[in-house]
Amino acid sequence: MTHPRSLICRSLLALAAIAAFTATARATNYSPLVGPKVTYTNINESDSQIAGPPAVTTSPAQLFGQPVLSPPGSDILSFMNSSFMVTVANGQFERQDGSLRLDLTPTVPGGALKAVLFDEGGAWNVLGPNGTGSGAPALAEATLAFNDLRITSVNGVPLGTAITVNPTFSVTSSTQTGTAHLTNGNGDVTITSAGGNAVGLWDITANFDLDAALASHNLSGRVTGVSMALDDILLGTTTSSDGLTIAAIDKKHVIITPTATNPVPEPSTIILGLFGGVGLLFTQRQWRKASQV
Repeated sequence: MTHPRSLICRSLLALAAIAAFTATARATNYSPLVGPKVTYTNINESDSQIAGPPAVTTSPAQLFGQPVLSPPGSDILSFMNSSFMVTVANGQFERQDGSLRLDLTPTVPGGALKAVLFDEGGAWNVLGPNGTGSGAPALAEATLAFNDLRITSVNGVPLGTAITVNPTFSVTSSTQTGTAHLTNGNGDVTITSAGGNAVGLWDITANFDLDAALASHNLSGRVTGVSMALDDILLGTTTSSDGLTIAAIDKKHVIITPTATNPVPEPSTIILGLFGGVGLLFTQRQWRKASQV
C-alpha cells in the first residue's frame, strides 16, 4: 500500500516537472499616444514563455514595455524595454513570444495614413561545435510573424470588410566575431553554431504600403484606420555535449514608423488668413498713430 505522503510528494514532483515546460503569460494595456499626424490607441501586449529542461529561471514581463514617441513630438513609436532576450546553455531551451496589438488613426481630421514600417533588431551569440538545422548544438532564432495588418476605415467611414495588407520583408544578419551559419528567411533569422564562439547582429523590417493595398481592391481615398496584430518570437536551443554550448539572442530596438499626411488648407482659408493678417497689421498701425498724437 502506498503511503499518502508518498503520493503527495509524487504529485508535487509531477506538477513541478509540468511547470518547467508550461508557458507563462502576462498581458498589459498601454495608454494612447498622440503624435502630430498619427494617434496610437488600444496598445495591448500579451507575452508567453516556454522553457526547459532544466527550467530557465527568467519569465517574460512586458517584453515590449511602455511605448514612447521618439524623438518626442514625432509620430515614431518606439518600445524601449531591454528585457526581450533569451540566453540558454548546455541542453536548455527557451521560447519567448511577445504578442502586440494596436490601432492607428490620423490625429487631424482630414489626415491620411500612407504606409507603416516595422523595424526590429538586436544581437546574437552562439557557442558550440559545428552544426546546422534544428539539431544544431547551439541555435538562436528571431521571427516576426504578422497575424495581420488591416485597413479598417477609409475617408473616416469604417469598412464592412477590412482589407488585409501583406508586408514586404527585409532581413539582414551579420557576424562581428567568429564563425556561424546564418539563414535569412521571410521575416525570420536563424543562427547556428559553427565551432567556437561567434557574435553578431540581426535586423528584420516589414513595410506595409497602405495606398497600394487600397488600389489593389479598386478603392480610392484616404486610409483613416489601421489595426495591427503580430507575434514577435525569440528562440534559443542548445544540446548537451562534452564542451560548453550557449545560444543567446535579444532585441535592442522595436520601432514603428508611419508615413502620414495632414490636410492641406483650402485656398479660401489661406486667403482669409492673409486678409486677417493685413487687417491686424492695419489696426496696429492706426493704434500707434493715435497714441503718438
